[in-house]
Amino acid sequence: MKFCFLCGKKTEKLIEGYCEDCYNKEFQLIKVPEKIPFTVCSKCNLIKHENKWKDLKIDDILKQKIEILGNKVKIRIEKDDIAHIYAKGFLKNSKKQKEEVHNVILQQNKTVCLSCSRRYGNYYESVLQLRGNISEEVLNFIDDQMILAFQKDKKAFYRIENIKNGFDLYIGNKSVAEKIAELLRKRFKAEIKKSFQLATRKEGKDVYRNVVLVRI
Repeated sequence: MKFCFLCGKKTEKLIEGYCEDCYNKEFQLIKVPEKIPFTVCSKCNLIKHENKWKDLKIDDILKQKIEILGNKVKIRIEKDDIAHIYAKGFLKNSKKQKEEVHNVILQQNKTVCLSCSRRYGNYYESVLQLRGNISEEVLNFIDDQMILAFQKDKKAFYRIENIKNGFDLYIGNKSVAEKIAELLRKRFKAEIKKSFQLATRKEGKDVYRNVVLVRI
C-alpha cells in the first residue's frame, strides 16, 4: 500500500507521488498567460500579429497562446470583457477526466494600420485615366475587379472622380492598376498608354506615380 505525500491517502497507485485526486488538483490540462495584449486596426479590424496585419479573430490569437499539457484535451472559448477558456480532457498518466476554466484578460490596443492610413489619407500609387466610351458595364467591371483585389490586398483601394472627358481612378497599388488596365484591354479592346508623374522626393530620391491612360 502506498501513501499520497500530499493528503496521506492510502492507494495502490500513485502518479508522481500523488493519488489521482490530488494529481488532478495540482496539475493543469492547459497553460495560458493571465493577459494577452493585441493591436487591432480601428478602421478595418485587422489584427497585428508577428509584425504583420492579418485577418484574424481574437480566438485565433488565444488558441496560439494555449499550451496543451494533457491528453485528448478539448477547448471551448467564451468572451465578454475577458476570455473564458474551458478545457476538458485527461492529465498524462491519469484516467480520470478533468475540467478546468482559465480567465484571460484581453488587452486591446487600437490604432490604424498602414493600408488604412494611406486609404483615408488620400494616398495612391497609380492613376488610371478612363477616356472614350465609358459605359456602366465598364465601371461595374472595374468595381468588381477592385473588390476581388481588395480581398487579397488591403492596398488595393481606389477612389474615382468624374471629370469632363471621362473618369480618373486613384488606386493604392500600382500593380493592381496595371492589371485592371490589361483586363480592360482584353475585354473591351482598350488602348493603353503608360507614363509617370513625379509625386514627391524621399531621402533625396524622386518618387513617381504610374499614370495609365485607358481609351475605350
